[in-house]
Amino acid sequence: MNPLFSVSRAVLLRMSRAAALGALVQRTSWGRRAVQRFVAGNTIDEAVAAAVEMKGRGFTVTLDRLGEASSGAKADTYAADAARLLEAQAAAGLEPNVSVKLTAIGLAEGSAVATARLERILMTAQRVNGFVRVDAEHAESLDALHEIVLAARAAGRPVGTVLQANMRRSVADCERLTSAGVPIRLVKGAYDPGVDGVGDPVAVDAAYLALASTLLATSVPLAFGTHDERILTQLAERSRGRAEAQLLYGVRSDLADRLATAGWRVRIYTPYGPDWWPYSLRRMAERPANLRFVLRSLFGR
Repeated sequence: MNPLFSVSRAVLLRMSRAAALGALVQRTSWGRRAVQRFVAGNTIDEAVAAAVEMKGRGFTVTLDRLGEASSGAKADTYAADAARLLEAQAAAGLEPNVSVKLTAIGLAEGSAVATARLERILMTAQRVNGFVRVDAEHAESLDALHEIVLAARAAGRPVGTVLQANMRRSVADCERLTSAGVPIRLVKGAYDPGVDGVGDPVAVDAAYLALASTLLATSVPLAFGTHDERILTQLAERSRGRAEAQLLYGVRSDLADRLATAGWRVRIYTPYGPDWWPYSLRRMAERPANLRFVLRSLFGR
């Protein structure tokens, strides 16, 4: 890895958690222009329109109302939007499928509060025959996340979650979650794993493939969230008809088309909303090409 990119990645990840800076940048026109490739607008209508367009290209879609670290009225709004998003997808003839973050629905207020808001979203999902993916976040939130998801799954709710290959704990988490029948999306990990990290990018790739092999031996619904074509190629034969590939909106559309042609079921994870700062910074940190694109869009080159 380029040492400069390694430093830039660490800086970008720290910046993604700088709420005050994010609030400032999100109010600027140049900031919105820089990230428009990665975010499908600010409103539910804009997000659903993007999903309809992608359905026409043969892709399924997960929609995500961006937001993190919310409480009180802001968390209520996020939860209400997630429920409305499910209803809007159903009304548009789409597969109702959303991603939510527990921190955005008030995890800081306590597990009981976040669980109550999640339950309202899940009840809507059940009514419209939809699905809710509870996104994995920073390491300190994962214990509470798993308890909440496991309880919801035990109650028969249409819910799944995410495993991050860059964390050592994911091996044990994988066993616990799959034993309970929880649908899994496997990613490399966009959050800083801290002391729980498995190591450098080569180690993360190895951990990803090992977890993928473990998951393929289970019967849980499974998705591989990665743009690493080498990994997807290695998994293709075992995954055919068993797992779907999930890519991010605005990232590697050429790969999405090739995977669909090769027989993968391809889902595009599509975020929307005004709270795009943390998400976009993590996208830039993941891949140097994303950062270069943003810089070109800012300076018109």
